[in-house]
Amino acid sequence: MKKAIYVSTECYPAAKAGGMADVVGALPKYLPAHGWEADVIIPRYDLPWINGQKLQQEHSGKVKLESWTEAYDILKIDGVLPYTLYLVDIPALFFRNSVYLDDNGQGFHDEAERNMAFQVAVLDWLAKSGISYDLVHCHDHQTGFIPFLMKHGDNFKSLRTTPSFYSIHNGAYNSRYSWSRQGLLPSFDPKYHSAIDWNNAIDALATSLRFADHVNTVSPSYLEEMKADVAPLRMFAKSEPTRFSGILNGIDEEVWDPRNDRLISHPLGKSWETFKKKNKKDILQGLFRTEDIPLMGFIGRFAYQKGGDLLVPAIERILSRFGFVNFYVLGSGDKHIEYLVQNIRDRFPERVACYIGYNETLAHKIYAASDFILMPSRFEPCGLNQLFAMRYGALPIARQTGGLRDTVVDFESDGCGVGFTYASTDDLTLAMARGLHLYKDQKRFRSIRLKASKLNYSWSRSAAEYVDKYNQISK
Repeated sequence: MKKAIYVSTECYPAAKAGGMADVVGALPKYLPAHGWEADVIIPRYDLPWINGQKLQQEHSGKVKLESWTEAYDILKIDGVLPYTLYLVDIPALFFRNSVYLDDNGQGFHDEAERNMAFQVAVLDWLAKSGISYDLVHCHDHQTGFIPFLMKHGDNFKSLRTTPSFYSIHNGAYNSRYSWSRQGLLPSFDPKYHSAIDWNNAIDALATSLRFADHVNTVSPSYLEEMKADVAPLRMFAKSEPTRFSGILNGIDEEVWDPRNDRLISHPLGKSWETFKKKNKKDILQGLFRTEDIPLMGFIGRFAYQKGGDLLVPAIERILSRFGFVNFYVLGSGDKHIEYLVQNIRDRFPERVACYIGYNETLAHKIYAASDFILMPSRFEPCGLNQLFAMRYGALPIARQTGGLRDTVVDFESDGCGVGFTYASTDDLTLAMARGLHLYKDQKRFRSIRLKASKLNYSWSRSAAEYVDKYNQISK
């Protein structure tokens, strides 16, 4: 069986800030059925799950960053997850109670140092530890220099023939550094300076697009959108189209199983109606009438990308026009949006519930209780919420972009969701109204809900596509 190492800054359940954690934490479980297995390596953060594990020290080394050196340890968690999880321990850079953000919700000031130290430590460990992998799978820009350094870093010659695979989970974020910070990178032949440059800066995304043996986005539509918007991708994909692919994310059906979900109070039995009724009652205590009216949920970051600014105005319009609807909003991010969510909850306490922050258990409960899940994203590389939602009998109300376009087909086109085109309050409100009118036709709504719950978005399907690409580049 061939073996890969997944290099990422997130992995559920150890460290999660977004959907990448779910991918990195779940995909390795499904590889063995296709002839591969994978280990995972992430930074060691000061987070509850990690702190609760027994950590074994595997390796020690040092990384040079500009004018100073940082010592690192490689720690191992074995026998807890279905794969081995390794941690890069550099306390000064990573031992914090958040993956990316400080207490004010801003990115850490030393992000450049953190990203480069992580990548160089991983490469130093791979080059010196004697552990051999058939492929290195890098995830997002925090690992974007690894494919280049494997091929051309002076200190990593033992990795020259190991293929690299690069996944773009969200191309809106990137590591871009002034050339004055070249000292963050380990030494390489100066003739490659231009190869890692894009628009007079050291650019992680452009570098990975140029040097990875294969590059994928997490949905086919997002690949096409990125080709239109990201010049390096457009250029490289045009000259080498077979080196790029869009592979739709899947969901871990063991974690997201309404019949056996330990995080919800009332697992699914014979009746979807009973399932929804009981789970609504569980989380909507205090709202006026909960059992016989629809519930619309939102779970996610309050961010421009997610259309968080459209959420409250649309809810307000719906509440002014429809009497038979409740809302549950779970999320955090933009402080102004947090204020608006709490404000509408305070003005409509009988109709709106909210939780500011993230709570994995509550997220499962909201999917189980909801009839619709709101996803007004301006762009969405793949999106997992719509897949979780349909598995739990909640229809997505989703803007047609990226992975949402690939997975949410409008019910009027024989699909299982409510689609809309424009990232505007008007379009979102209209889509929500269409969903509520559908809900009134209970026979049709229940038929669509049942169809949605049976759709196959398991990682088993996606894992086969990944392995096909792995085999192509690792012969």
